[in-house]
Amino acid sequence: MSSCKGQTKEEFSTKTDNKKVEETAKKEDRHSKGDGLGFNPTEVQVTKLSDNIYQYFQFMYNSLIIITDEGVIVTDPASKERAAMMRNEIKRLTDKPVTKVIYSHDHYDHTRGGAIFKDEGAKFISQEKAVELISRDPYGEAIIPDITYKDNMTINLDNGSTLDLLYYGPNDGDAMTIFHFPKEKILFAVDFHLPRYVNEPYRLIAHNYGGILQTMKRIKRELDFDIVVSGHTPTSSPELFDEDLQFVEALYSATLKGLKEGRTTEELMKEIKLPEFSHWRGYEENLPGHIQRMSYTIWHGN
Repeated sequence: MSSCKGQTKEEFSTKTDNKKVEETAKKEDRHSKGDGLGFNPTEVQVTKLSDNIYQYFQFMYNSLIIITDEGVIVTDPASKERAAMMRNEIKRLTDKPVTKVIYSHDHYDHTRGGAIFKDEGAKFISQEKAVELISRDPYGEAIIPDITYKDNMTINLDNGSTLDLLYYGPNDGDAMTIFHFPKEKILFAVDFHLPRYVNEPYRLIAHNYGGILQTMKRIKRELDFDIVVSGHTPTSSPELFDEDLQFVEALYSATLKGLKEGRTTEELMKEIKLPEFSHWRGYEENLPGHIQRMSYTIWHGN
């Protein structure tokens, strides 16, 4: 799922429909001015989360930058332009080479652009189910992973720190990696966690709401974290993660109740209101689409 409302000029150049290019360019111009977000998403934001662990935010995408004695680990290049700018920011932090790139999942908006890191010798890592889709990239810009894991993988860092890569099953797509730093109590939750934002319905095609609910409940049950980084917002927190889980639970409960009472999906899309989340961005215009997607999840199982 792409949750990024702005896109890069490099991404625009791949489109063949001139009208669509023009429309998308206008959208990017609005976002470069902030578009009511309160910040400029084209500007680089680097936030130190802990010793040698940084959050890199740009173009509405987050990556992690992890500096170790061996070299630098990064996540989700997202595009050629963004990866190149991230590489320049890494040079400000360290002169060490990038040795590992870890994909959060298989979607192309997260996996393209990594060639700059491959060229300096980085190994690419993902959950094993991500490989098949990544290998089908029609633009050939997504580097195919060198290393995969099935259920979990632990990467040793420095000073007793570790990065755990965890697969909790399908949620936003079938191959999502959850990133957890046990010592630093950091959680990196991509795409299935989008705090205080009711996403556009057309982005929900791969949004397995039943899987997302189970993933978030399992994270709460099994992982300890004080810091949360989402995939597409500059800030999050354990409190915002909890609020996001409450939204998914409320959406599931209301939709299931209505279906059991014999309501149609179309009726529920008009009837269900979750006023406790009315302050969320996109609530008014996008909630019906989420009710529809949740109904499909309850009916179909994904």
